[in-house]
Amino acid sequence: MTFNRENPYFASIKERYSLCGKDPQKDTIHLVLDLKDSGIKYIVGDSVAIIPANDPAVVQRTLDVMNATGEEIIQDKRSGTSWQLREYLTQKANIKDLSKKFLLELCARQTNSQKKDTLEPLLAEGAQDKLKEFQTKHEVWDALKGNPEAHLTPQEVCNLLMPMIPRFYSIASSMNAVGEEMHLTIAIQKWNSNGQQRLGVCTHYLCNLVPLNQADVPIYIQPHKGFTLPADPKAPIIMVGPGTGIAPFRAFMQERESLNCTGENWLFFGECHCDHHFFYEQYWKSLESKGKLRLDVAFSRDQERKIYVQHRMLENGKDLFQWIRDGAFLYVCGNACCMAKGVDAALHQIVQQYGNLTEEKTKEYVKQLRSDKRYIRDIY
Repeated sequence: MTFNRENPYFASIKERYSLCGKDPQKDTIHLVLDLKDSGIKYIVGDSVAIIPANDPAVVQRTLDVMNATGEEIIQDKRSGTSWQLREYLTQKANIKDLSKKFLLELCARQTNSQKKDTLEPLLAEGAQDKLKEFQTKHEVWDALKGNPEAHLTPQEVCNLLMPMIPRFYSIASSMNAVGEEMHLTIAIQKWNSNGQQRLGVCTHYLCNLVPLNQADVPIYIQPHKGFTLPADPKAPIIMVGPGTGIAPFRAFMQERESLNCTGENWLFFGECHCDHHFFYEQYWKSLESKGKLRLDVAFSRDQERKIYVQHRMLENGKDLFQWIRDGAFLYVCGNACCMAKGVDAALHQIVQQYGNLTEEKTKEYVKQLRSDKRYIRDIY
């Protein structure tokens, strides 16, 4: 059977534990999904799509500001099907993110001139930054609570909500190593805004809400688009995966071990503190002790000067360039905003310095690595 967004497989969580020890500020979870008898097959580099449910506490808060019981019947405007309001808000609707369309309707219906004057500047042309800042600090229930004069019915609220969408996570295991399981590396998202603690919808769902050993988690496989091991088992690989970007590289190494691949492996990993955030430390050090992995780490907050993976790359630039000249594949996984840019800049600097190339020739060299699918990124 083929599983997809319309027809997901309901997996159970068989194991869940923290990778961070007792760090109260930041927690990353190792999670094991049970795929026994599902028929699901995945390969290293694939991702899993997970369709979460909203936190019942946030659903109740939303119902309260709507003055609704949750038993009201509404129509899903996309499918035309009928839903009990509480179930719809839990399963089908995005009640975390405020759309501009939602705020426009609140503003149009707002009869309090002072509140209207607060909303209108956010929605004006060229006010994208102000709008985005407001959206990051408020959820649907905040906006409704602050604008009761708008008098939206439950059906009207539901018509304005965006749909619940799947979240995608890199798979942190090889089926050749773990069998009918799937391992994930999940960083719990939590922050404070507008006087409230906020929790990431899917990370909270997976790490705190779903009971163990119950077939509750809707999933399907998202095949990779080239982010996988080279076909040649002798090809060297360089992996740059700070934070949860480490996930696919755990799968890569499990696969290479299980297939007795002879290609050399080099991992750059970075996080905040070695004591709390060296994810899968024993596994990496075991590979290193057996001569199967070259390991360089960067823990940014363990010293006064912040050190990141790109700094470790630059420190090892001569060897890194030699690996690339010898045919290594370079993989980067993780944050697109800062990390990927820093790693890309470091790569260009290394190629220019140790390849003795001009800036223009350096850009051509890196562009060719991309074209040859030897510089491959999975960034988000």
